[in-house]
Amino acid sequence: MDLTSPLLPEPRLRPATPNAKVINVPAYTDFKLHDITDPNDHDIEPLDMNQSVWSPKFKAGNRYFLTKRLWGVANEPPYFHHGLFTTMRRSILAHSGEALESRKAFESISKYEQDSLIEFLKTLQVLPPGTKDLVVDENFRVKVWPPPADKQKLLISERK
Repeated sequence: MDLTSPLLPEPRLRPATPNAKVINVPAYTDFKLHDITDPNDHDIEPLDMNQSVWSPKFKAGNRYFLTKRLWGVANEPPYFHHGLFTTMRRSILAHSGEALESRKAFESISKYEQDSLIEFLKTLQVLPPGTKDLVVDENFRVKVWPPPADKQKLLISERK
């Protein structure tokens, strides 16, 4: 499918140059199945849709999930593979299994660095046609991160 076709609705992908044969899509995914659950948690799907309905494994549940693309993640709450989390932070902290090291890396950084990562994830959104800035707030106005020094002091004092 030609993702640059004018027959498709906006927003459409645009080639970097007029004669470009390839368009890079910033999907931020590996499109692979991963076990991201903890054996003791309730994040296991009740049915394994990757198995035949006649297979005994079908009713054993699914622990493997296709890596969700992060491009557009800010447009698509709720989060995680089952859509039960209302915040990106909770979704990150729910990762286990093959994603445990990534979760631990997130937990090991400072609160400010965690907040900065969440703010980055919020920039991964599909913007409406005509939006002039790539990093915007909930009203599609330009968003500055990190915030100015006086606002940073306010954010720090609120955490105490």
